[in-house]
Amino acid sequence: MSKLMWYQNLSFKLIFWVGVITITVIGVFAYINMNTQKRHLLNEAILGAKQLSDTMRRSLWYDMLHNYRDALYNEIEVIGRQEGIEKVRIFNKEGVIMFSSDKEEMGQMVDKKAEACYVCHAVDKPLERLDIPQRSRIFRADGHRVLGMISPIYNEPACYSANCHVHPRGKKVLGVLDISLSLATTDKGIKEIRDKTILFAAITILAVSVIIGLFIQRAVYRPVKELAQGTTRVAAGDFNHTIPLHSRDELGQLAESFNKMTQRLKEVQYQLLQSEKLASIGKLAATIAHEINNPLNGILTYTKLIERKLSEGTFKEDEIPKFRSYLAIMERETERCSSIVRNLLDFARQREPSLKPDVDINSVVEESLSLLTNQIALQEIKLEKRYGQLPTIMADPMQLRQAFLNIILNSCEAMQDEGKLTITTTFLQKDQVVKVEIVDNGVGIAEEDLPKIFDPFFTSKEKGTGLGLSVVYGIINSHQGDIEVKSKVGEGTTFIIKLPTQTRVTNTN
Repeated sequence: MSKLMWYQNLSFKLIFWVGVITITVIGVFAYINMNTQKRHLLNEAILGAKQLSDTMRRSLWYDMLHNYRDALYNEIEVIGRQEGIEKVRIFNKEGVIMFSSDKEEMGQMVDKKAEACYVCHAVDKPLERLDIPQRSRIFRADGHRVLGMISPIYNEPACYSANCHVHPRGKKVLGVLDISLSLATTDKGIKEIRDKTILFAAITILAVSVIIGLFIQRAVYRPVKELAQGTTRVAAGDFNHTIPLHSRDELGQLAESFNKMTQRLKEVQYQLLQSEKLASIGKLAATIAHEINNPLNGILTYTKLIERKLSEGTFKEDEIPKFRSYLAIMERETERCSSIVRNLLDFARQREPSLKPDVDINSVVEESLSLLTNQIALQEIKLEKRYGQLPTIMADPMQLRQAFLNIILNSCEAMQDEGKLTITTTFLQKDQVVKVEIVDNGVGIAEEDLPKIFDPFFTSKEKGTGLGLSVVYGIINSHQGDIEVKSKVGEGTTFIIKLPTQTRVTNTN
């Protein structure tokens, strides 16, 4: 399995999209909340300005009615000095400023094109539309925002019937009371609300992302990663690997099903292993018979010779060293037979994989060759062994013996006249692996068959079972090793096996 880039990980994708959704939702909520608060504060300011304007208009009504200009000047000036009030003005219908807290502009014409007048004036037209409900406007002055509130001064009956300054009954509006209030405090409050809202949204997004990230890491990413690792190890032949169950949800059920599947695959592999062992034993039967028959014939010959000497009574003192050498040969040949039978029984014994420390690969290869010595001799195969200095490894020697024996047996069957078998072992210190190369000059394997030679039941032989190399592949992978095959038709085949010095194979015994 190729290593995924960080942006391809499931956890990154989940956290990314959850983060995007969280930021979007909380961002929209924060935006709406800020605008709502902003409108609320502005509405409060406008309402306060309206109440202040209406109150002032009623308070100044008596002085305006009786044309008490000094009192009006004084009241407007006092009000204009209050905190938060930028300016207080009264101008007539034609736009002439009659009274103002800024005395310098008294008597001047209001700029009807200015922002402060857009509510009540159409461009280049007399004052009109003073009865509209929207009497507020917001504009900038001296670097901050200002709220302007106008209150029309209507021509009431008391005005057009007074003796002091009678206005025609047809006049509807006499002038305008204009109050300008600073929005600096309101804007400061809006900024504080905005800053707090953004900070709260950022903290909320971070907290939600962390919580969801931890949940995804624990409930999704870790189980999925364990499943992926388990799949990789099972694909490598480690059927003893199980996935821990962390929950009873769908992922937990998937892990449980995976463990059941692995157990069934382990049983199938074990059956295949034993089937191939039996098939290999059948192939070895004739070779072993010849292998044992030779030492037995030697033992029988020396036994009859000694028996005849003893029965004839011709036994001489100087013949004792000779008889002792006969007995030594008989002992050695007996031990040889015993070793062959013992190795054969170990090979055929049905048992679970058993890891052992300090396994010498050179010895395992040599033991595999000892079972095929007679066949190699009968086929007159030239055997060349190039054993290097190897560190010992943790492995199952019986299984590795079977793997090497299957490969060597295939090589022998692939060679005919003038066959040559070369076995080389080396230690690759950089990779910390032991490499075993088994090279023959046999018929070779067709290029189209190379990808399939490790498939169960695939064989190019008429009487082959198709399990030999499949079992080899399973054994090598269960030891966390690699196996590679190079072959050309008519030139021969090379099997390259690499076994790590440290393996994670589980010892089930």
